[in-house]
Amino acid sequence: EEITMEELDRDPNPIYERLRREAPVAYVPAIGMHVVATRELCLQITQDSETWSTVIAPSGGRTFGTGTVLDSNGERHRKLREWIDPQLRPAAVDSYVEALVRPQARSILERIEELGAVDIQEAYFAPVSVRAVGDLMGLRNVPSETLVRWFQTLALSYGNAEVDENGEFAHAEPFEAGDRIKEEIVATVDPLLDHWTRNPDHTLISHWLH
Repeated sequence: EEITMEELDRDPNPIYERLRREAPVAYVPAIGMHVVATRELCLQITQDSETWSTVIAPSGGRTFGTGTVLDSNGERHRKLREWIDPQLRPAAVDSYVEALVRPQARSILERIEELGAVDIQEAYFAPVSVRAVGDLMGLRNVPSETLVRWFQTLALSYGNAEVDENGEFAHAEPFEAGDRIKEEIVATVDPLLDHWTRNPDHTLISHWLH
């Protein structure tokens, strides 16, 4: 009951260290969920599919809805993974990662190397990662700044786990911002789906569609 969402957001590690010592499985009222704090217990859960199932956090369910790979178990999860996985397996990634990522990384470095000082996460790691994944998915015409904004807003929505004394979400704003981002994504991707229906290619979304 002493754990707060503010502490978890700031640095969860001291909390997890104490939980490992005193309560390896503990219900945390601030987030309305049980926390499993030891590696051994996490392994036990992942290996005992009859007792435990993959369950997305409530804030994740509010952000992404039901029926996602994060929210699925058993045969449905296996089928979803069958069409998600092929292009993301290590051997497949090895075949395209160099051409996909390195040119973008060099281009971003060229833009920032004369600035003297930057926030490395904001200026380099975020745009490199979203550009690589966006291009792989087929979102080449979506600006990196938009992809970063989409990712960061949905991440805040997903992490908006705090609940009140009644178990209801304490803050609506991050979810509402995430909803607006989802509307943007649908508006962007829907016309692309029409194109890929007629003209399939090797992008992730085209592959998933077909």
